[in-house]
This record gives sequence, structure tokens and C-alpha cells, in this order.
Amino acid sequence: MIKTADGAHQAQLSETVTAIAVQLAERREVQQNILSVLEGLLETSQAQSEMLADILKAASEDTGPSPIAEALRVLAAHVQEMDEHQMTLIASMAELPEAIGRQFKTSLNEQSAARTVKR
Repeated sequence: MIKTADGAHQAQLSETVTAIAVQLAERREVQQNILSVLEGLLETSQAQSEMLADILKAASEDTGPSPIAEALRVLAAHVQEMDEHQMTLIASMAELPEAIGRQFKTSLNEQSAARTVKR
């Protein structure tokens, strides 16, 4: 009778682990999609930074200081800062699946240890 209960418990645990694995795979796919979008945003921001640098260069040639040139410098600085934040976000998103996997493994180990103690 104990073996039957253990078998049922193991089957239930197996189903739970399978369901969690499916959910993790779905979340990983969502995270990959988010990462792709963020990479696209980064590429766009970098292109904008290059264009702003070209505009700034053109605006400050031969005509001397200009309020437009100063505004473009400020704008370029903000875009650069935004690029840096996006790169940090992309790096964090790339690390997320591994961190979730580690947490999942830790949680399963803790649950397994708790069940072992109860027996």
C-alpha cells in the first residue's frame, strides 16, 4: 500500500514537473520575443544616435555656436543614455531564463527535501 501511494505521489509529481516545464518553455518563448523587440529598439536608437551626431556636426560647422546645436547635443546625450539603459535591460532579460531555471531547481530540491523529512 505504501508503494502504491509512493507511485501515485511520483506520478503526480511527474505531472506537476511536466506542467511547470511547459509553462517555463512558454515563458522562455515570450522572453525571447521581448528580447528580439528590445534588440530592435536598440538598433533603432543607435541609428538615431548616428543621425543626430551627423545633424549636430552639420549644425555646428562654420556658423558658430547655435541654440539648435546645443539642443541637439542635449538630445544626443539623452539618446545615448537611453541606449545604455536598453542595453542593460537586454542583458537582464537574457539572464532571466537561467535565473528562473535555478529558482525552479532550488524550489524542487526544497520540496523534495521536505517530502523526505515527512516520510
